[in-house]
Amino acid sequence: HPGDIIGVTGPVACGKSTFGRVFLCEMPYGGSVRFGGKELSSFSPREISGMVGYLGHDPELSMDTIQNNVLCGSSQDVLPQLNAVVLTDEVDHEVLAMEAGLDTVIGSGGTRLSGGQAQRLALARTLAHPRPLMILDDPFSALDRKTEDAVFANLQAYAKDKVVFLISHRLYHFPQMQQVIFMEDGKTTVGTHDELMASVPTYRWLYESQTGGEAHA
Repeated sequence: HPGDIIGVTGPVACGKSTFGRVFLCEMPYGGSVRFGGKELSSFSPREISGMVGYLGHDPELSMDTIQNNVLCGSSQDVLPQLNAVVLTDEVDHEVLAMEAGLDTVIGSGGTRLSGGQAQRLALARTLAHPRPLMILDDPFSALDRKTEDAVFANLQAYAKDKVVFLISHRLYHFPQMQQVIFMEDGKTTVGTHDELMASVPTYRWLYESQTGGEAHA
């Protein structure tokens, strides 16, 4: 349902990223994936690009300005997207403080930026071009916990009229998600965080090993 953030997780190499790419119809899939009652594979590539926003786990940035990397030709204000990924706050304002600000040219791999900044800039680009269905593959892997908390809070507001699949090995915010898909040994278990904590020992171990069992409000 619109507003749902659905967490996708599991051990390394369990197929999380492959699951995310299913929604791009990059390869044939089994079973059924329906959007508005219509099978996803029946849509044209153009229709799919208008429905599905996708951020891969190793996104590339262009050799262009910070602003152009986010907007990709659109004429909107870039600051709301940079605010959403916490690149303009008082603590981490290095992007705006660069010699040419938003017009600073960065390298093809984001070489002028730290790993966390490059990752957030790629997320800002995805958010700047919203789609009804958003697939975000490991968008927080290079972020510290405080920054991740802030970005996730903004993502919750952003997703109020979208469905977001958040693929991640970091489980801090999974208690706040409407559903969790846990993948292991070619099988999935779907439920709330509490349900999976009670029924899937590997999920419980992964969560508690990261959080010490804390309850995240």
